[in-house]
Order: sequence, then structure tokens, then C-alpha cells
Amino acid sequence: MTESITQVAQDIFQVQVPVPFPLKTVQCYLVREEGAWTMIDTGLQYAPARQAWAHAFQTLQIEPRAIRQIVLTHAHPDHYGLAGYFQEMTGAPVFLLDHEIEIAVFEWQADGEHMDMIARYFAKHGLPSSIGESVHERQMQVLAMVQPQPVLSPLREDEEIQIGAETYRVVWTPGHADGHIVLHRADGLAFTGDHVLMKITPNIALWPGLAPNPLKDYLDALNKVDRLNITPALPGHRAILYDLPARIAELRAHHAARLNDCVAAAQNCTAYQVCLEIFPSLKTVDELRMALVETLSHLEYLVAEGRLVREEKRVAQDQEVILYSAHRVPSN
Repeated sequence: MTESITQVAQDIFQVQVPVPFPLKTVQCYLVREEGAWTMIDTGLQYAPARQAWAHAFQTLQIEPRAIRQIVLTHAHPDHYGLAGYFQEMTGAPVFLLDHEIEIAVFEWQADGEHMDMIARYFAKHGLPSSIGESVHERQMQVLAMVQPQPVLSPLREDEEIQIGAETYRVVWTPGHADGHIVLHRADGLAFTGDHVLMKITPNIALWPGLAPNPLKDYLDALNKVDRLNITPALPGHRAILYDLPARIAELRAHHAARLNDCVAAAQNCTAYQVCLEIFPSLKTVDELRMALVETLSHLEYLVAEGRLVREEKRVAQDQEVILYSAHRVPSN
């Protein structure tokens, strides 16, 4: 497992933490200072993840109580799930953007209320009930992988935080998550979470109860980050980025093309139908649920831009579906 720990800058170590999702790993970080360490993101409550961290602590000779703080770029499960576990182990505070704390409390309710809301939401967007049951089961499995919940301490936009020997500014970059942050220091190095990734595009998802136009938020946040002269960017997945502006340009072009594809596919269709046109090779429940919410973010962006219309249609006495079209759907 030695290849799972890499020194990527002075006093900064990247830890490859396994996740049971298509990406296979999430990249978390340990930052050393005199007599203490900071953790950046945590991975899931998942046995192979705990084993990877135990190996990292042993390799770097870290005692749990030497963890001074845990800083999270956002509250998606692969970055957030072990925060409560490590807080109990280390006694360290767990920091998250103040807005994302509200999201975490809403999303990760132990009673699964938000997961039930997602099931109803997917049904309204055309997901067949047989598939919906599998998706809901998977959502509940993910909920179990973020327990126990941490006690969260707020970070605020433009606040400065000491990590290791350096000071970092908190940059709010919504889109991939409503309260996603980039941690940026004066010499250009930044922890960028899932905001910009090499070779893959961050999932820009529209979930019920969260920001209504996450793709617009994301494109605006790309512009913000593009102005920061970040290098290197230490991401949550894939390779370190040394030419962030070039990758941002690629991401903008990708989303412009994807929007055009959605317009072409939205012919009085549900989001699920459009999703299958845009992503014809989906193989797993995880791929499907991520593709559907990604499709929805693009469709709702297009509605806000006036390029598509969105209408509800009753298909049964107790069921309505939402249809998207480039032209208004005739009423029955």
C-alpha cells in the first residue's frame, strides 16, 4: 500500500482512500506542522478506507491525538463520511463552510427523510419504480457510510485558516456541491476538492431541496477560480493540475456541448429519457443516479435560459411527471 501515500509538496501528503464507487478512490491530504497535522477530507465509513488511513498514520508516524483539525472541502460522502469517526478518535474539530453545514444536516438525516425525498423526486422525473427501488436502497447504503455524524465548526467565505505552516483563504465555489470550497494560499497552491478534475468532469447535480441552478453556480465559480492564478491544484480525484486555466476552458466547452445535446434530446421527454440519450452506456445504480442528477442540472439551466420549457403532466391519479421540450407541450 506504499503507493497510496505520496508527498506532493513540502509537508503535504496525498492519501489515496478507497471508495465503493466507480472512481475507486478519493484523494485526501495530511498537512504537517510542528507537533501536529491537519486532515483535508476523509473518505467514507468503509473498511478499506479505514485500513488506508491506518496505513497512512503508521507510515507517517501519526498518533491520532496529533490531528489538530479536520477540514472538509464539501459534504459529499466520499469527502465527509469518516469525519465523525475521526473526530471521535482524535478529538479534533471538523470545519466545513457554514452554508454546507446546513446542507449536511439536511442531506444526512439519520432517519433517511432526504433519501425518501430523492425517491419521490426521481419518480417525478420518470425513473421507473423498479429501478427507483434499487436507487433508494443504494442511497440508504450511502447514508450508513457517513455515520457517525461529526460536530461541525463553520468556515466562512474569504476567511483565512492556518493549515500547517501556511495561511489559506476560503474560496466558495458552489456547483459540484452548494457549499464547496477551495483552500487557496498566497503562493498559488490550493486544495481544490472536486471543483476541477483532470480527464473527468465533476458531477454537477440537481438534488431536491438544494440550489435550483447548480450548473450556473458552477460556471460562475469556474470564472472566480480562473482569476486566482492557482498552481498547483491538489484535487480530490485524478492528477494534480498545473495548468488550471486550460482545464477550465475544456470544462466550459464540455458543458456547452452537453447543453446542446440536452436541447436536441428533450423532445417532450422526462429527465430520465433524456439521461438515457445522453448517457447510453450506464451500467450500475451509482452511474445511473449520478447521470440523472447531472442531466437535471443541465435541463434546469436550459429552462432558466429560456431554451427549454418544463411542464408537469398527470400520468395517473396520484402521479405527475415533469417533461422537457424545446417547445411548449400541448395540454391534454
